[in-house]
Amino acid sequence: MELENWLLKYNVKKMTIDNYNNYIKSYKLEEPEDYAKVFKDKDITKIDIVFHSISYVINYWYVDEYKYISAKLRLEYDGCGFAEYEAIYDMNGITEDDYFRKI
Repeated sequence: MELENWLLKYNVKKMTIDNYNNYIKSYKLEEPEDYAKVFKDKDITKIDIVFHSISYVINYWYVDEYKYISAKLRLEYDGCGFAEYEAIYDMNGITEDDYFRKI
């Protein structure tokens, strides 16, 4: 399948983990109060980062047709999800945007 080839070509799992690590470092420095609210008293070494999903998206909202790949990680602590990271990639494997949200 083409999508599976794309995922292998760009090593999406590694790319998404790397992007998350960069995002979280910046988040901790630039938004320390928000970071503290999300991570509270959690032991960072005990947070599980679970590769959650990959989606091929065709969006017609802003332009006639916008195609991209969405890759999501879920952060879990003591077996419960508490946050999610999503990276958006264009069809050439370039990161276009990313989001971090508390769940």
